[in-house]
Amino acid sequence: MSFFKKMLAKVGIGNIEVDTQFYTEVFVPGEVVEGVVIAKGGSVEQTVDQLYFQLVTEYIKPVEKDEDRDGRTEIHFQTETFVIANFVLGERLVFMPGETIEIPFSILLPHETPISIGINPIWIHTGLDVDNAIDPTDRDDIEIVAHPFSAIIFEALEALGFQVRKAENEYYPQRNYHLPFIQKFEFEPNFRSEYKKSVDEVELVFYPDERGVEIILEFDRKMRGFTGFLADMLDADESHERISFRREELEEGASAMAERFREIFDELLEH
Repeated sequence: MSFFKKMLAKVGIGNIEVDTQFYTEVFVPGEVVEGVVIAKGGSVEQTVDQLYFQLVTEYIKPVEKDEDRDGRTEIHFQTETFVIANFVLGERLVFMPGETIEIPFSILLPHETPISIGINPIWIHTGLDVDNAIDPTDRDDIEIVAHPFSAIIFEALEALGFQVRKAENEYYPQRNYHLPFIQKFEFEPNFRSEYKKSVDEVELVFYPDERGVEIILEFDRKMRGFTGFLADMLDADESHERISFRREELEEGASAMAERFREIFDELLEH
């Protein structure tokens, strides 16, 4: 190899090109994703130390607080990028000039992968570790649908007349949980819901796994009059619950889960 070509490789000119192709268009947390990485060598021979995937998303994090002229607190936010999971697909590959190599892959999406709803994108970052060169990368935005257990709860709430108003990844570090954020869903009753006059909103956070799903539920009642104003000031119109549903319960279907949530909501409204 001439000195000139070596220098070209070191500054990243003539590098390997990568393209990731998936065998599915929709991805489900807890399920296997298959596809192939097509990599084409550049103008010089190069060695790849590692071929890897990163499952990446974004979340919103508060960074500072200010007071305006009226003494009210204003919170400023910034968007943070976070790698949910790393996958090593292959190691020590040698590319001859212009050579194309196809690397099939099979990866398991983590159960806690957030779904594609709201403002936070989710993507797969494909990268190659190449010594003394700019690492070639490929970004593929992907669509993640709800985990099967979470999907049953979505259907149950829809049956009760609730619809998603907002979904966002929010900074919320927790002990024994490796993600620094939660994906929070805000549901509101539509005009046909039996809870239209009694419930303002329901907020849910899902923690699914192979055994079932645990949820954190924040239940916000509608309060009226002077008593309602006081209750709102004291957060007395809100209830927080942590509830677990086993796989066997969830497999009874959305109708059975709708009845279960009706019992939960009616009990909360009585307190």
